Amino acid sequence: MNKNVAYIFQVILAVICFSLPSMAQEQKLLRVGIVAPDDGTLSLLGTQLRAGFYIHEQQFIDNPPTFEFVEEAEICEPEAGADIAYSLEEARVDIVVGFFCVESLSAALPVLQQINVPVININIRSDIVRDEAARLDLPLFSLAPRASDQAKFASRYIIDNWGDKSVALIEDGTISNRELADAIRLQLDDGGFQPIVLDNFRPGQEKQFGLVRRLGQSKITHVFVGGSRLDTSIMARDAASIGLEFTFAGGDALRAADEGLKLPNGTIAILPDIKMSGDNAIAARAAFDSAGIFPDRFPILGYATAEIMNQLAQVNDDDLSESLKSTEFKTIIGPVTFNQFGERQESVFNAMIWQDGRFVEEVSN
Repeated sequence: MNKNVAYIFQVILAVICFSLPSMAQEQKLLRVGIVAPDDGTLSLLGTQLRAGFYIHEQQFIDNPPTFEFVEEAEICEPEAGADIAYSLEEARVDIVVGFFCVESLSAALPVLQQINVPVININIRSDIVRDEAARLDLPLFSLAPRASDQAKFASRYIIDNWGDKSVALIEDGTISNRELADAIRLQLDDGGFQPIVLDNFRPGQEKQFGLVRRLGQSKITHVFVGGSRLDTSIMARDAASIGLEFTFAGGDALRAADEGLKLPNGTIAILPDIKMSGDNAIAARAAFDSAGIFPDRFPILGYATAEIMNQLAQVNDDDLSESLKSTEFKTIIGPVTFNQFGERQESVFNAMIWQDGRFVEEVSN
């Protein structure tokens, strides 16, 4: 009996000793490439993305790291995209976060597909890019909503909340706003709703009396504006000065800074639903405050992406694209799951109301 016990002990000891080298090895860090412009108008967004990563790193500085990152400057030209991808390959990255320009992203994706390196993008909404990625099975995963998603949400909001109102749909003639208005109009038509007025206007004018008078003559009460915050404010001011009162709504442009005129209370904005929530929201907010960084959209998305990297690093799967599709990630923007085409499955738009100088109140559909 004693001989058997001794033999078993020796076997166990041998197994442990054999396992020690692999147990002693450090966990392989996920190598993350961050791609963002370091100059030009988009450089601020890259800085904010990095800030979110930095705040996450500082908040969990006492924990063993699960990922490391290398940075690559983005040049917003088609020919630069492939060069960026080859540099990332040389840096032996496992996954990429960023690409703020359609041109460079589109050129980089086929190269990254060849080396099985997925990209998480946080800002590009182009339906064309997303459809092409889905068609060619390119490794693109998007936290940003599609451009068409905003039109779908806006049309649902109009039907559900303005269905018994006199509605006008107007746009300023620019490509993006004309496309948004056209997409909303088509969605409304599919839903059996016809705006009373479809019109356009010249942007950047000091006055919009002609437009608001036309709307008043048509008995319009609610107006969706495909245009800037300033133009919307001018319409509201001019309407009020001649005794007309409209409820205005619009898209992301309404988040721009005031340019001398305030939006009227009650203005609705269809915005990406990016806000801190979940179990870690309070601690994350404190970390932002401690760093002196305002938790705006892109710092929050940077932080959420760092959370995804942390969880992805703990998934025992060499195929990160498949892991991204099969894992539910817990983040400060709520749960994040991607479908088979790399699209985030959770609702990413909400209707917010302007009240006393800020968008504060979530409006239920």
